[in-house]
Amino acid sequence: MPITLSLQIRKGYFGEPSKKNFNAIGIYKYDKYNSPIRLEGILDERSKRVTLYELSGKKYSAVFSFVFSENKCNRSWQNMTTGKKLPVDLVFLSKLADLELEQAFSNVDIMQAQSLPGFYFQGSYKKIKGIDRAIMNKLRILRKGDGKLFQTIDLSNTEEPTGNLMTIIFDNLEVVNAGKQTIGLSRNIGNDQSPLIIKWSARLKRFEYDESSGH
Repeated sequence: MPITLSLQIRKGYFGEPSKKNFNAIGIYKYDKYNSPIRLEGILDERSKRVTLYELSGKKYSAVFSFVFSENKCNRSWQNMTTGKKLPVDLVFLSKLADLELEQAFSNVDIMQAQSLPGFYFQGSYKKIKGIDRAIMNKLRILRKGDGKLFQTIDLSNTEEPTGNLMTIIFDNLEVVNAGKQTIGLSRNIGNDQSPLIIKWSARLKRFEYDESSGH
């Protein structure tokens, strides 16, 4: 079954003693269902071996194992309850690295962890030379039913840098009210970290900015 997987390396993020060696946070989805699933685990920097545990609530339900390469990664996925093992073949698509001021890129899509019953979300990130972090330039809203693009929201004209305030990049979108199909995007506005609100318009049958959340 085709999947889409993203991996973020973040040393020192996990505070639990049992996870002292954990440095990897991830997210993936089965492309048939398009519901994001969280992952956490270890990248061994010497061997490049990745071990990612699939989270079901607060418990691990499965584990990915592969050697990371910017080419192809081949290994396995295993159900931790039944022991069933399946082969995994991953193809490298893109990366986001905003560690240096001189780095610049655009159109790097990062799936967000939270979703609505009928939609999931991808942030399209860009970075300009001289700016210290990437920002979400567009928000792509996709239908879970068929994985097709439903709407793109242009964020290039927002007054504040949007979509890369939270430490884990997959967590820069939050569901504010699932029933009303309202979401919020993190933004860099000093001490006031209130999100940029985007909500469903029943009249227009699409998502729109909540003007009251703007500055």
